[in-house]
Amino acid sequence: MQKLKPYSITSIALIGICIVVALLSRLGESEEFLRTLFIADPDHPGLSDVLSGQIWRLITPIFIHFNFMHIIFNMLWVWDLGRRIDREKGARFYIGFVVVSAVVSNLAQYVVSQSPFFGGMSGVVYGLFGYLWIRGRLDKNFNTGMRKETVHMMLAWLVLCWTGLLGPIANWAHLAGLLVGVVWAYLETRFTDVTNIAQVADPTRLSGKQNLVYLSSADILNIEAQRSWVKEHYLPDAQHKFDTATGKLHIIDAILRQKPLAARPQQEQDALEIVFADALVQETGLGWATIDDDDRRTLVLVTADAPLVIFGLVPATRLLSDKGLPEVAEVFATTVQSIRQMMQERATPVP
Repeated sequence: MQKLKPYSITSIALIGICIVVALLSRLGESEEFLRTLFIADPDHPGLSDVLSGQIWRLITPIFIHFNFMHIIFNMLWVWDLGRRIDREKGARFYIGFVVVSAVVSNLAQYVVSQSPFFGGMSGVVYGLFGYLWIRGRLDKNFNTGMRKETVHMMLAWLVLCWTGLLGPIANWAHLAGLLVGVVWAYLETRFTDVTNIAQVADPTRLSGKQNLVYLSSADILNIEAQRSWVKEHYLPDAQHKFDTATGKLHIIDAILRQKPLAARPQQEQDALEIVFADALVQETGLGWATIDDDDRRTLVLVTADAPLVIFGLVPATRLLSDKGLPEVAEVFATTVQSIRQMMQERATPVP
């Protein structure tokens, strides 16, 4: 099995620029050098420099760092979080995300503080963190999430910075960057087209810590318990209908009409995803497997024969139309079509 490259070219470029700026500015001591990198020249009012055409100033403050720990802390996060973003979304998305989060966080800090004397990659770092955190929570097809310990640490650090105990810090840049990442991830997940539900992911896209394995006994027992909860919504003399794909879709539809999805606990949502996936297995010939890594085990569907193709489960939130009414059959038909199309397009076997 091939492993992903343990680095991101985009992250390396960002880190390289920050190091060069740190050296040339002597970690922020050379104000004369930094005048062209600040969001505004200290001697000029407001955003007059930007409005006169110096639009690079909206971005370049992210490359300014004022001490050794400042740059080390930020570069470590850029290396780690940036690599994850690059892996999942590609370099083009990564670069665009950095630009947007840089502009928003820099503008927020300057508008509120009215001082151009700030810098650092922290706003972008919090944007990357916010995106990975929320996207990982909302989209089970997304292969990269954030550990609870990391989330708690990053949020605690954000609050600690606001106390003033750590000295002058661009707190508004941190907060704005975080909001960019959180909102971006939420909107991207919320409005992803149904036709993109079945995301293809072969073993070459699994990280070094991830392994595709068969279901364990614990996995099977857990799945069966969730199936039973859904099946029991049929009357005893009608439970034989659950054996067909159509019967599974019918009961999912009935459950969703009985009680809104938002009012159901996560365990019930997971059960609906399992049974919907069971229907896909019956219709397409896929099989069950799991991706095992250090953080969690993620249930997936895989092709029975080469070329191997891995599909994430359809999130329960996708089982509702934009109007909020269950359209399970429509989602099912679209998903089946998408799966079959992807299987046909996979002509090269995975080595």
